[in-house]
Amino acid sequence: MDFAILDAIQSSWRNPFLDAVMPLVTHLGDLALVWLLAAAVLLAQPKRRTYGLAVLLAVVLAAAVGALVLKPLFGRTRPFEAAGFMGLLIPAPTGSSFPSNHSMVSFAAATALCCLPERGRAVTAAKVAAVIAACLIAFSRIYLYVHFPSDIAVGAVLGIALGFASVALARKLRPDKAVPGE
Repeated sequence: MDFAILDAIQSSWRNPFLDAVMPLVTHLGDLALVWLLAAAVLLAQPKRRTYGLAVLLAVVLAAAVGALVLKPLFGRTRPFEAAGFMGLLIPAPTGSSFPSNHSMVSFAAATALCCLPERGRAVTAAKVAAVIAACLIAFSRIYLYVHFPSDIAVGAVLGIALGFASVALARKLRPDKAVPGE
């Protein structure tokens, strides 16, 4: 099933525009820089520091669980290696494929951002942008043939769980500051 999806994307969706855009999108997730920037913005605002801490914890926990525990445990070959795929648009990633750390970190950070209790257009737009960014980063990994769809799905689910866990941990670490404006 994984290869059927990968190959369908390659045969149906591959085009010069996406070939140019998807490497840029995937680089948004490299080293979690976009998510660390979001954490820094929140940490700089006193009433949002708990959620900045939550995003930071989400990134660190997801990256550590993926890179230090799950990837070595499963050691899954990447799809481009397994299929002998020669059309990579980015340098060949090293390490194992399962789960996708780009996806796990992105969904963990996006989940933590979505837990901001504030409402309003700007906050809603930031939450929507975070979810869209996480989805695009995850999809880019499939489009670029460096992850199986199942790597992405598991990474997303684990990321969401770690995002919620990070918010709970941040609220415990800063219990009197968990609600903006208090």
